[in-house]
Amino acid sequence: MTQATVAPARGAALNVLLGEARNRAPFDVTSATAAEFGPLAARDRALAYELVMGTIKRRNSLDRVIAAFSDAVPSRLPADVREALRLAAFQLLYLDRVPAHAAVFDAVEQAKGHGRRTAAFVNAVLRKVAGDGRAELSRLTAAETTEALALRHSHPEWLVALWVAELGRETAEALMAADNRPAQRCVRVNRLRATPAQARASLAGDGIAARAAGDARGEVSPDTPDALLLEGPPLETSSAFGEGLVTPQSRGSQLAAAIAAGALEQAAGRGRAADLCAAPGGKTSQLAALLAGWRLLAVDDEPGRVAALRANLARLGAIDVEVVERDVLAMGDDAAQQKRYDVVLLDAPCSGLGTLASRPDVRWRRRPGDVGRLAVLQGRLLTAAAALVAPGGALTYSVCTLTRAETLEVVERFLARDPGGGGPGSGRPAAWALDDLGAAYPALRHPGNAAFVQTLPSRDDTTGFFIARLRRVA
Repeated sequence: MTQATVAPARGAALNVLLGEARNRAPFDVTSATAAEFGPLAARDRALAYELVMGTIKRRNSLDRVIAAFSDAVPSRLPADVREALRLAAFQLLYLDRVPAHAAVFDAVEQAKGHGRRTAAFVNAVLRKVAGDGRAELSRLTAAETTEALALRHSHPEWLVALWVAELGRETAEALMAADNRPAQRCVRVNRLRATPAQARASLAGDGIAARAAGDARGEVSPDTPDALLLEGPPLETSSAFGEGLVTPQSRGSQLAAAIAAGALEQAAGRGRAADLCAAPGGKTSQLAALLAGWRLLAVDDEPGRVAALRANLARLGAIDVEVVERDVLAMGDDAAQQKRYDVVLLDAPCSGLGTLASRPDVRWRRRPGDVGRLAVLQGRLLTAAAALVAPGGALTYSVCTLTRAETLEVVERFLARDPGGGGPGSGRPAAWALDDLGAAYPALRHPGNAAFVQTLPSRDDTTGFFIARLRRVA
């Protein structure tokens, strides 16, 4: 096989899929600039990106259909043969505009390196998929069982069962359907560098159309006034990105930082704020813009992530932020840091299950035990972060996931312990109170506790975020 015999978009897509499979290289909405896509024309680049996203998202559905027409288990095939089959099957099952013969031909060419028998096997399987694959997929997904729902929406069975149990059947199905739609290409205008008008003009100069995130008319959202939705070439190749006028950040993420920054009446030059688990720095730079004149500390504990944090803050002009490589848990035990900060944001490590539209590989990499393991860590981090908050100060806890264990239960368990104040039966005043975020954002009220807010991909067309804000009152 020579690369010239395969359509450029499908050749590039296969190479990216192999990188994701062999090296566990993540693929997300920022990967439109992947090196494999570089030589492609704009139309081919868009198709290759769609093929990779779709093939990863629909992986288990593709494998079941492929297995129905062969004796081979896809996961046991050589990586390039397996990914070529999946790539072609995605086009045959989910894309009407791709000619079936073209998808089959390219997959056969991509498999020829393993010999004629393998190429003939790929050809035979895909011809059956082309003829009967959609009917087989309909049969596999017709029931109302967890297995059928997992194949219908292409999510792991354990996650389907969890969503149905915690969110209800209707909400769970809507959420999974949203995970399979293209994610919004959302950026935040960096007020340290530009106004929205300047950012949009710069983007337009590179052929990128930008409109204010809000309702269907493109009106500015009061919750995320600096959010822009993009269409056109990859953002990362634009001058607006290189010069730090904008940065990729979902509206859910922007809301978390805005809630943290809005916690207190701002006394210019007198406040201290800390962003914990701060890399890669999107929220940090947003806080730097919103808390002008404050002393801002950004903390992360992995050298690679800290390097990325520093680079991002430099690009965005957040030059006054102090960056520290440190374990948040150890920082919470440091008497010199305790009760020092008026505003603390803890965007904790989480399962990332609210980001499946933009990060398609996460659904296959997560395991059921991850949720509980991360919830334990989040509880410890929340306790450490609370130790840093000054009297009268506020602590915002956010995660880009929707599981009860990582959201409601983490905060409610913390409040039940009420470190530093009056737990149940202590006879002392409580140290912490919840700010009623639901009153400020009624459309985003969490159904389990109206003081919390939650963004849902299916309802709000952004990443799924949970946000709580606590205030030290004693």
